[in-house]
Amino acid sequence: MKLARFIIDTHVHPQRHAAGPELKKLGGETPKEMKYRDLSKVMPGLKAYDNSKRLLYDMKCYDVDMCVLCPAFGMSNEINAELVERHPDKFVAICNAKKTQERAIAGEIEWTMEAACQELDELLSTGKFVGIGEGMPSNPAGLTGRSKTYNQSERMAELRLVMEVARKHSVPVRVHTGSTWGYPITYTFWPENWHPYWMNDLATEYPEVPIIFDHGGMQGGNMENLVNECIQVAGNHDNVYLETGLYWTDLYYKALVNPNVGPEKMIWGTDWGASIPTYTHIGAHPQSYGMQVRKWGVVTHQVDVMGWSLKQVAALQISQDDINLILGGNALRLYKIPFPLTRMFRSGE
Repeated sequence: MKLARFIIDTHVHPQRHAAGPELKKLGGETPKEMKYRDLSKVMPGLKAYDNSKRLLYDMKCYDVDMCVLCPAFGMSNEINAELVERHPDKFVAICNAKKTQERAIAGEIEWTMEAACQELDELLSTGKFVGIGEGMPSNPAGLTGRSKTYNQSERMAELRLVMEVARKHSVPVRVHTGSTWGYPITYTFWPENWHPYWMNDLATEYPEVPIIFDHGGMQGGNMENLVNECIQVAGNHDNVYLETGLYWTDLYYKALVNPNVGPEKMIWGTDWGASIPTYTHIGAHPQSYGMQVRKWGVVTHQVDVMGWSLKQVAALQISQDDINLILGGNALRLYKIPFPLTRMFRSGE
């Protein structure tokens, strides 16, 4: 039986990097010798290819109706826009300032948030994109730790520029939270990643802009501290939402029991396409979760995160109307995706 009336994976990377040749240059001949740290260094400069055949297979396999396509390091907005044109019933796309990042990496320009926001404004003005993400734009020098560490005031001033663009175009923004435990996520790239509480200010200053916590504080591992912070911020503000696709079942309950969060503030998004294997630890709690295990080397197969994630949702003992919101109804509303029928989701959506 299908788990919900309409299922949307709101966090999908339909592009994949051909990283093997570059990693071999760094001394990795086998997957175990290829390090996530090295992969994170070469990914921003790699060209990605269309990996949508595998995505469409998994969507059919698990009855996923639609996906929100996200660019990431080395992935282009253009390929995602082309996929939306080819499959308008299957995909919508969000955007990030990829060309600004690429030009900064190539040494053609100095990266600034002003330049990134100009690119975002131009992309959103095309009408081809429905939001900003994954994460907020940031200086690519921070990927290697070569830029200075931000203080809160400096980074928040940058983030307010992004919020202005989002308000102008009436689209959601996404703030990255959590860690894969393989790729190093530094303070010099995404300092807000480690400080969900910072979003209290932006949520207050821009109440009309939906803010979505990528991963809801849980991108990998089993530490719950960032999840707790994300839940608290979401509970404090009507415009803050949790992406929950990497939550195990008990984490859903943690958000569901908060009356100011509940199913209305949760959206399903798995990070499909990311190189994050599911780690099984028999006898622990939880017994499985996403985590890059560095001693295993870089995962090379297409990780089946949709199947794992939907099992976590299926184990929830809650109403079907609640599940319908989490798996699709909230995303339809936030991303203004047309639906052929009215009154199919609670709250009149």
